[in-house]
Amino acid sequence: MIIHLTEKYLWIPTSKTSDEIKLHFYVDGKKIQEIDVRLTDSEPDFTFAMELGGYLGRDIEIKGDIPEKLLERISLHAAKPESLYRYRPKIHFTAEAGWINDPNGLVFADDIYHLYYQWNPYGTEWGNMHWGHAVSKDLITWTHENTALTPDEYGTVYSGCGWPDKENAAGFGENTLLFYYTASGGRNLWSLDRGNLHTQRLAVSTDGGATLQKKGLVLDHITGENRDPKVFWHEESGAYVMMLYLDGNEFAIYRSKDLLHWEESSRFSAEGMWECPDLFELNIDNKPGEKKWVFWSADGYYRIGSFDGFRFTPESDVLSAYDTKLPYAAQTYAGVEGRTISIAWYRTKNDKGGFRGMMSIPMELSLLSVSEGLRIRFKHVSELAENLDTVEVIKSEYKLNGRPVAVVIKYNNNMPAVIKAGDTEIRIDNTEKPVTLILDHGIAEYFAADGTIYGAVETEEDILYKKLTVGEEAEKIAVFTIV
Repeated sequence: MIIHLTEKYLWIPTSKTSDEIKLHFYVDGKKIQEIDVRLTDSEPDFTFAMELGGYLGRDIEIKGDIPEKLLERISLHAAKPESLYRYRPKIHFTAEAGWINDPNGLVFADDIYHLYYQWNPYGTEWGNMHWGHAVSKDLITWTHENTALTPDEYGTVYSGCGWPDKENAAGFGENTLLFYYTASGGRNLWSLDRGNLHTQRLAVSTDGGATLQKKGLVLDHITGENRDPKVFWHEESGAYVMMLYLDGNEFAIYRSKDLLHWEESSRFSAEGMWECPDLFELNIDNKPGEKKWVFWSADGYYRIGSFDGFRFTPESDVLSAYDTKLPYAAQTYAGVEGRTISIAWYRTKNDKGGFRGMMSIPMELSLLSVSEGLRIRFKHVSELAENLDTVEVIKSEYKLNGRPVAVVIKYNNNMPAVIKAGDTEIRIDNTEKPVTLILDHGIAEYFAADGTIYGAVETEEDILYKKLTVGEEAEKIAVFTIV
């Protein structure tokens, strides 16, 4: 089927019960895209959009091993399908449509926080990995931007990081934003046919992150599905450092002077830890002037230790940052001075609105020395406090009014407590310090023990119209509305 592109978007109607098919897209005989999609010839569950503004005025040919009549269900439009949904989370980022997972390319530049993310624009299940893009001034309110990176002959676009090259070390110009990502060769037919494997590649932006231009290979295939590069500057050893997941429980550290040429400095194994590595130095809040390095992996497992720019030396066992299994693949921001900000993906299942998955509210990380040793401490970014409005003090039951809330509960003992939000029960095992609960459509986050206990659970999507019930053991309950 050939369509002359007079409008920017192709609408693709889908059904969750249709068989998944593969579509190939060509302009002037050159392949520009390949997607797996559940195209339907009946009333769609969801309609997704392919953005083709760069090809206006040209013909696009769509091929697939399906009847022409089914292909003709794809249509041309000037705008995306409407993405309004009553129960979309209000203060937790979600894609306009489709599946999201890992936060990628987290970078702060020119007073803007950039959030790129793993994205399937054509379905509410994992696949077709692109990088989506959103921006924020305050880490709470996000604006969707155009698609940042799309799959190609080297593979689909897996996770990676961002770095503001203020010193022009890479030579693309001062303040160019650099983005390192994994091309997952073998994860699309396009790359499989060419025999491409997982490699680490570079994209750059000279317009403040609005558009990313692929520049090519920085690390060739090493082993397995090596992936998830995370880059930072190590002042003491005078080099840029890249953390990379290799295979199994194996990781590698690379060094560079110019952000382009990388040499391996060490490898290490971390039992039970895998993918999405990060390495950052944190203050110990109750030991002024003291810091420690933290090596982090996808499930929130981490080790505390020291780092000399070449190798990480663990000084703790593998620890768990999360009280629940919902958060995953957290990444810290590059370009932020004076604090360490992290965003995690929440693996929620609800897709009734045509989107699935959400991001945590950004967290500020530090360490706290407790009786068991050092532990990561989570706090919502300080910007959240600037969005708090009214406060009500209640005893045990509160009817939510459709707006997100922050609930602070002080207990008069250190016994386990149960908080009920709608039909969702949250058990807190440590109530010695005040407990904070954040409620948004479909999600509840909680913090206890000075932030060393942090968890998130999926709730009913309409939770903000339900009741909040706190046990009689609570001494004081304050509910803050989040605007």
